[in-house]
Amino acid sequence: MTEPKAAIAALTFVLLAPQGALAQVASKLQAGSITTQQDGEMPASVFSVAPGIRVDLPYLALAAHGSAWLTGQQWQIADGTLSGTLLTPTINHFRAEVIGNASRAFFDQSLANDQFDAQARLHMLFAQNGGIWVGGGVARPWRIAVVSAVDVTGGGAWTRVGDATFSGTYTNFFFTKVAASRDSSGTTQTCGTRNEPLSLAGSTGSSLSSSSTATATDCRRQSRFSDIEGSVNWAYGWLELTGQAGYRFGDSYDVTPDSRRWAAGTAVLWVTSRVAAVMGGGRIPANPSRGLPARNYANFGLMLSYSSIPRTTVPVAPMTIAAVKAFEVRPLASGTQKITVRVGGVETVEVMGDFSDWMPLVLMRRGRDLWDITLPVTTGVHEINLRLDGGQWLAPPGLPTRRDSFNGDVGLLVVP
Repeated sequence: MTEPKAAIAALTFVLLAPQGALAQVASKLQAGSITTQQDGEMPASVFSVAPGIRVDLPYLALAAHGSAWLTGQQWQIADGTLSGTLLTPTINHFRAEVIGNASRAFFDQSLANDQFDAQARLHMLFAQNGGIWVGGGVARPWRIAVVSAVDVTGGGAWTRVGDATFSGTYTNFFFTKVAASRDSSGTTQTCGTRNEPLSLAGSTGSSLSSSSTATATDCRRQSRFSDIEGSVNWAYGWLELTGQAGYRFGDSYDVTPDSRRWAAGTAVLWVTSRVAAVMGGGRIPANPSRGLPARNYANFGLMLSYSSIPRTTVPVAPMTIAAVKAFEVRPLASGTQKITVRVGGVETVEVMGDFSDWMPLVLMRRGRDLWDITLPVTTGVHEINLRLDGGQWLAPPGLPTRRDSFNGDVGLLVVP
């Protein structure tokens, strides 16, 4: 079994991190069968286990996920990723984002490598209806002898229509590719008009390949290709559907015919708020910067969510009260009141009022869109406000309102 440090660190963090140690911790474990096939080869099926965890703070998100395959009688760590995202507050519809990832990709013993990448993005948000972003960064692969650091630039746009989210991205990759000037038979190859000879003789600090010799002369080529991809995510009740399709632009030297077009889809059926069946399949294009081939895949498995169910990550502005589907206050025994809120696509729901000395109280998540809290509230008329995802405090829907001393609206809760 191979033991890449990045993959082991990711899996260890996922499995050993204490649940509930921080607010908004979401963790899951997916297990099932995955089948892959390269063009011209027989499909190969393995049993896969893929744990993942995500910790969301107001302006910081940390995540780790990994996977292990059971091939024959031996477990093989397939891949692992540690990532962090830093967000700024939204100011005049603009928000900045910095993303960093350390990952390991595995296809077979001859196609495995590590990569570190960092990227900065600037988002322009249009309330809850959509947004656009532009950004760029750099990716540095390791154990890829023929590829330098990769410059990545791009942009995208997204919009929400009802329960569906549509998004599109354009990403440009630019890197230096090194190829041998002689083929396997020893015949000299032409570098081409866009290439230039790269002499390794006398170079210092160069490690192109373990088989490189001090007298070898290679070709250095400036490679570039661009991906355009569209996706749609639709979530309604206990069903989530995701689909994406893409097209790759570039010279035939950089883009093989089997990677020009691709498409994939995934369906998630939540049996309960913490158990879901997952099925999907499609095609993954080649990744020349990491040396990974194009392949078809299909998977079927079961996903367990230990705590809250994470939403699809979209750097949106805080939701408004208009997104709340229902707000209900029901009396219980011993003078307590149960406050229930139905709203989807959020990570936190809070209430405060004169009954809490205007201290925010966090509601507990009971399902994909159900939140509640039980409080001691005396009889009479009380003032109450509601907040979603750290946004603005507003009066709950369905309650009468009045202006408070800060020139804002506050809801009036009547307890018989």
